[in-house]
Amino acid sequence: MATSQVQYKLDHRHLIVDDVPKTVAFYETVLGAKKTQEVEFRGIPVVRLDLNGLPLTISGQLVPGVRDHLGFEVDDFDAAVADLKAKGVEFLVQPTDIGVAKFAFIKDAAGTTLEVLCRPKQ
Repeated sequence: MATSQVQYKLDHRHLIVDDVPKTVAFYETVLGAKKTQEVEFRGIPVVRLDLNGLPLTISGQLVPGVRDHLGFEVDDFDAAVADLKAKGVEFLVQPTDIGVAKFAFIKDAAGTTLEVLCRPKQ
């Protein structure tokens, strides 16, 4: 099998929780995480933290059916989608463009949910 030209880079670990402020406070006070961004998306709080170099996102439920996951960033979203389809990967959430990012969700062989995403270059 030919090797993929698409580079998948770990972008973040995303925790979907019921109480965002309480969970963020835990990571800040107990583990020393630093808040790097706090926004709302469709009325749902989304907080990005840096936990000693580990990008961690904590939010409420953003995408129906998607819970905790690992996010992998790619430079060429269309090439990544084509690569994954060519390899027979099943999409949990089909490729989606929300303007500030393009994303899709898949599962690995162990059932872990993975997000493949691309943010426009600023």
